[in-house]
Amino acid sequence: MKLPSTDLRVLKTRDAIKSHFLDLLLNKSFTDITVKDIADAARIGRGTFYLHYKDKFDLLDQLINEGLADVLKHFQPANIFKSGKVDVDKARRYLFSVFEHFKNNEHFFRAMFFNEGLPFFRSRMQQAFIHKFTAEMRERIIEEKRKQGAENFDAAIDIEIVPIFISSGMLSLIEWWFKKGMPLSSEKMADKVVRLLAGGPTQLLGLKIEKGEWLRSQ
Repeated sequence: MKLPSTDLRVLKTRDAIKSHFLDLLLNKSFTDITVKDIADAARIGRGTFYLHYKDKFDLLDQLINEGLADVLKHFQPANIFKSGKVDVDKARRYLFSVFEHFKNNEHFFRAMFFNEGLPFFRSRMQQAFIHKFTAEMRERIIEEKRKQGAENFDAAIDIEIVPIFISSGMLSLIEWWFKKGMPLSSEKMADKVVRLLAGGPTQLLGLKIEKGEWLRSQ
């Protein structure tokens, strides 16, 4: 029996199940959590749980899908490009909104990032970012590369490499931010990431690049 998703009582029950499930994930490995644990935490019967979800895997899958869909609304890479250039002000505002989203949904992301029973979440999130970046930016980047006289093959490879590099770094940075108790504000984090993307890690460290033989030949 599938309950109507618009019924307020149904929504309230599902919210309670998801909230208490996240509480459990913050304290116990997903592999060790049972439906009984979830039902007891949410103060419902197991029968009620099964009216909403097939099992704990179905609950987890729906929770992740909702969480990823929500964060992807903030990820709109095409909006920060203008005439083949990155609009730094827009990039900074975008990154601020991203960090704010993670902060406002810390409960969810801590449970997903740090539960030893969910090692796949980080990869799933990264793939979601890469897929959206490629969908929005592939043709635009290839066109810009063409204008610059670059080979299309190189452009296609760059579109694969760059989002992997950036998304991996961003996810690691967000994990660090959570582990350290968010020592910097969302605004400060956005500032540092913009500086990294605009000038590279060496500039953020205050270092200059010595143009050796290989770099001069490029």
